[in-house]
Amino acid sequence: MVEPGTGDITVLHVEDDPAFADLADDMLELVADDITVTTAPDAEAALERLEAESVDCVVSDYDMPGRSGLELLEAVREAHPDLPFILFTGKGSEEIASQAIGAGVTDYLQKSGGRDCYEILAKRVRDAVSRYRSEERYHNLVDTAPVPIALFGPDQGLRYANDAAVEFLQADSAAELLGTPMPEFVHPEYQEAADGRFAQLMDEGEPAPRAEFKLQTVDDTVKQAVVATAPGHYRGEKVAQVIVRLVEE
Repeated sequence: MVEPGTGDITVLHVEDDPAFADLADDMLELVADDITVTTAPDAEAALERLEAESVDCVVSDYDMPGRSGLELLEAVREAHPDLPFILFTGKGSEEIASQAIGAGVTDYLQKSGGRDCYEILAKRVRDAVSRYRSEERYHNLVDTAPVPIALFGPDQGLRYANDAAVEFLQADSAAELLGTPMPEFVHPEYQEAADGRFAQLMDEGEPAPRAEFKLQTVDDTVKQAVVATAPGHYRGEKVAQVIVRLVEE
């Protein structure tokens, strides 16, 4: 077994069957020399490990004594909202998959024998960690940027707002804004132009030229602003990145 810390990616594997845990850990490290695996026998031990150590991804069984894998996922999401969490289970069902997706699971993979299963698991771990690290870098750059920046998903719902955007929109927190449809932030005079701009960006994947809009805050204050939009990806989906500059009166 590779010693903890020698791989580029550290996985916490939560599995109550010691024999299977050893087999899975060895197989995963065999097919992926950039992954190091540490093991916890149950959810409580996993949560203690997460408090004491930094890991890049949690891979958890579903059916365990005490808390299930889904209950562990819910606890992890409270402290680590974006940490990659893959449910790796022998109990495959649409109901479990649906519940896992609703609780914020990163990925879901059913256990099977053979090397192929672990090669698939290794790829999903790498992909999830790569997205997570990219998002961490994005947050480090954008969270405290002096200009308002917001991201909107394909359904036009707000996915992210930095500190300056929260202040610009006169909200109490970014959490208050999450999911709000983009049209609620656009003055009715500019709705048609904003919708067309959004649709074109999503369809063509090209930045849109700067344009002046009237925008609305959460308390319906109207602000004149110059808006720049560009395509991007966030948490696995295509988004529109919106950068705002207030027009001084």
